[in-house]
Amino acid sequence: MKVSKKSLDEITPEEIKEAVKEKYGQVAKEPTATFNFPVGKAFALKVGYPKAILDKLPQSMYESFTGANNPQPFVELKEGEVVLDLGCGAGLDLYFYAKAVGSKGKVYGLDISEEMVNKAISNMSKTGTKHVEIKRGLSDAIPLHNNSMDIVASNGIYNLSPDKEAVMKEVLRVLKPGGRTVFCEIVLKEPLPDEIRMDMNDWFRCIGGALPEVDFFHL
Repeated sequence: MKVSKKSLDEITPEEIKEAVKEKYGQVAKEPTATFNFPVGKAFALKVGYPKAILDKLPQSMYESFTGANNPQPFVELKEGEVVLDLGCGAGLDLYFYAKAVGSKGKVYGLDISEEMVNKAISNMSKTGTKHVEIKRGLSDAIPLHNNSMDIVASNGIYNLSPDKEAVMKEVLRVLKPGGRTVFCEIVLKEPLPDEIRMDMNDWFRCIGGALPEVDFFHL
């Protein structure tokens, strides 16, 4: 679906979801292509993923990595916890979460792109990571039970979602009582002028859908 020549005001929520699915499918299949957002190992290292570990992982684990930052220092997982990674991509964060919760825990991944889901499944197999289940689906319609997660983590997924409030409601639905959510996201000091938020290319780089900080925390 070609929507990039439309202004953001003309693009429907369903068109946005389809465009995001196609773009990140391309990131999965062609990670060395040119994108208007950072992709790959160099970016992962820049935001703090440990080089010593990345150097030991298959290239397919990090070559399609995108996100807003590195959530790992903030998640503070405990052994045996159940975790959902929204927008799991090719599985880099899934790998770290699985190591943190151990074999008694469980990690779920959810991504809109079939190509990313398949790549993540392959990467879990390559690294022998067995207590991970990866599903294809939408962040505003999470295919998991109520009160089933200790933590929901994400890295840049809200700004790719046309209905952020719906995503947050789904996150709260699947969290156990007392559960927590941790997310890395670009937020604004003040609303951007319309001329800076022009088309889907701005959405892909998490600017078109970004909210001022005060609005984001009132979702």
